[in-house]
Amino acid sequence: VHASGFRNPPEGASSLGRAGGRIAFADDASAISANPANLADLKEKQIMVSLTAAHSETDYKGASGSGSTREPWKLLPNAFLAWPTKHEGVVAGLGVTTPFGQSMEWEQDGPFRYTAPYFVEMRLVDFRPAVAFPLGEHFTFGVAADVMWSDLDFRQVYPWSVLAGNPAVPDGEVRLTGEGQGLGGSAALAWKITSRQRLALTYRSPFNVDYSGDTELKGLPAVAGGPAAAGLPGSSDFDTTIRFPAVWGLGYGIELTDKIRLGADVEWVEFSRYDRLDLDAGALSRLLPAETIRQDWKDVWTLGVGMDWKLTECTVLRAGYTFLESPIPDETLAPTLPDADRHAVSLGVGFRKARHALDLAYVWSHYDDRDVRANQNPAYVGRYENEASMLALSYGCFF
Repeated sequence: VHASGFRNPPEGASSLGRAGGRIAFADDASAISANPANLADLKEKQIMVSLTAAHSETDYKGASGSGSTREPWKLLPNAFLAWPTKHEGVVAGLGVTTPFGQSMEWEQDGPFRYTAPYFVEMRLVDFRPAVAFPLGEHFTFGVAADVMWSDLDFRQVYPWSVLAGNPAVPDGEVRLTGEGQGLGGSAALAWKITSRQRLALTYRSPFNVDYSGDTELKGLPAVAGGPAAAGLPGSSDFDTTIRFPAVWGLGYGIELTDKIRLGADVEWVEFSRYDRLDLDAGALSRLLPAETIRQDWKDVWTLGVGMDWKLTECTVLRAGYTFLESPIPDETLAPTLPDADRHAVSLGVGFRKARHALDLAYVWSHYDDRDVRANQNPAYVGRYENEASMLALSYGCFF
């Protein structure tokens, strides 16, 4: 999904509906993700499941021709469980979320046929146990452990005719797959300044995922007169590491009336940790364009505002705005993630009746067009136009 780098949108339809101001206040178990200190505000046990359907497309025109991405729909599932303990104000929780990831598929015969993978997917699932407890009358503190599982899949068309020395040899494919685990942690502090105002600080630690898997060759020709191709095994090991960012967040919230709340968030994301991508394909490493691909991502800020309006005792309307800065410089932007600065506008509605809650949210994103005039790969120079929108649905049961 087109996000800030490979960071995904907020988990849960209530958070997504007011995405620019979600840190200070919490109404459901998705606080485990947005701000674990806010779990202390929950007075009932809750099970919550959420699904975000995202639609994203990219069009390219430039040095390599023109083309468009395929398979625009992506699904992001999340689940949460929160339960108050017998100790006053102490609330425990568990979240299973997808905070990072990306997926991109181009036409196989498109402009990047031989210069970039036509299919890239990174999936990451975060198993997050959390607990929140009061620190005196005005403060609550929350901590969480992050246990991550992730996998990678790269697929690229390869011209075996070049290695075989025979232009009649058809193209094949190189596929790199791997999976790995990572460990991290999160902490949050919420300050109830007054009965209607609060300030919250959140932190997610950086972490690395070391991926191990396989490199597979498809369509490798058996060429008697092609020594370059003759010595290649059909498969080998594959290893790489991705360095994920630290994230600091600060949120301020105020209840203007008994029915209207406003929030404002600012986040700093340490994407400069992702400075390179090292690829080790074992005996097949010589098929790679390079064993180290420079990334040089930069640290970025996100800024936003959000609001809730309690229309009736059972209905809440939500809205938000977020600006997300892209961490990817022109020099290292690639078709596998043609990110750009974007402005996201969200709308949401929530219903609660007795023990059941249903939330809907929609997000429309406006991307700045990306004109790349200089790049480490001249084939990537050109204009990238992105479009994305999201629809989220959450169901919660209180007991």
